[in-house]
Amino acid sequence: MKTVICNSLQSFWDMADHNFLEGLDVHCVFPVSDYLKSFILGSQARYKIRNITFSKAVC
Repeated sequence: MKTVICNSLQSFWDMADHNFLEGLDVHCVFPVSDYLKSFILGSQARYKIRNITFSKAVC
């Protein structure tokens, strides 16, 4: 399965709104709060995204 890497929140929404993520795995490498992560995961069904994962930043 192909995985799309999203480098920013804007790129995630742009691709999702244009149905480019449908049926694919998505990996987000931008920083997210718990609230934003929950919100993005909540949009998974609406955009028909197979799976969404997130990188964890190390400080």
